[in-house]
Amino acid sequence: MPLHEPSPYEVLGVALTAGVREINLAVGPAMKAGRYSRQQIQDAAALLRNPDRRLELDLQRPLPPEPVDQAAELLAPALAEPLLVVERPPLPPAAALLVLHRAEAAADFAEPAPGRGDPEPPVPARYAADLSVLPQIEVPE
Repeated sequence: MPLHEPSPYEVLGVALTAGVREINLAVGPAMKAGRYSRQQIQDAAALLRNPDRRLELDLQRPLPPEPVDQAAELLAPALAEPLLVVERPPLPPAAALLVLHRAEAAADFAEPAPGRGDPEPPVPARYAADLSVLPQIEVPE
């Protein structure tokens, strides 16, 4: 099964604007070329000769868009400005940076005690959930 079914215009090798005379003249050379079967060529010619069926075909297969020669000129205003502007905040002074001590990192990644049978490793105490992670709730009196 072909991936692309040729249009009647392709079968006959005529332009989309071809008239009945051009269609009739294209049948003979299409038959001699042998690219398509006799039945395909006759069906294509019959379809293109019938104005109603041809209009239906043309509406189902819209014309390809016209090439734009002035694409650079049309896009120039949009391309004049950068497409993405990333504003990065200034870096804080070195004194404001937090330093993670090696001892804290070692405690976070310590191996769990063998034989406890816990399915998940324990959470370090400083990351354990307590009431400080909950939002403030106003209790009505």
